[in-house]
Order: sequence, then C-alpha cells, then structure tokens
Amino acid sequence: MIPEPVTIKRYARERLYDPNARCYVTLAELAVMVEEDEDFVVREAKTGEDVTRSVLKQIIIERAKHG
Repeated sequence: MIPEPVTIKRYARERLYDPNARCYVTLAELAVMVEEDEDFVVREAKTGEDVTRSVLKQIIIERAKHG
C-alpha cells in the first residue's frame, strides 16, 4: 500500500506548516524531503488550492541563488 503524501499548509507570508508534526517548516526542509524522495503536497490554508508546483519552483530558485 502506498502511503499518503504529507500535507503542508501554506499560510500568509509564505509560512509553511506541517500539521502532522505540529511545526512550521522551511523551504530548506522541504528541499531535504525532495532529496529523500518523500511525497508531499502543499495547499493554501484558506482555499485548499494545491500550490506544490510553485513551492517546488521556489526551492529551485533558492538553490540556484545559494549554489
């Protein structure tokens, strides 16, 4: 059985919250999840809209800036 992806909620000012771990996460922490092949989805807290793609783009941009 395939486990459900971790759901991350995005709040105002780009704050990312993991309700399962009950803590805020950073883009760097999500980048580690990508590297470790962990499935996650990012949703807008107010609307439930899937914004995973835009968050992944942010991760790529940050990585490009910082090498």
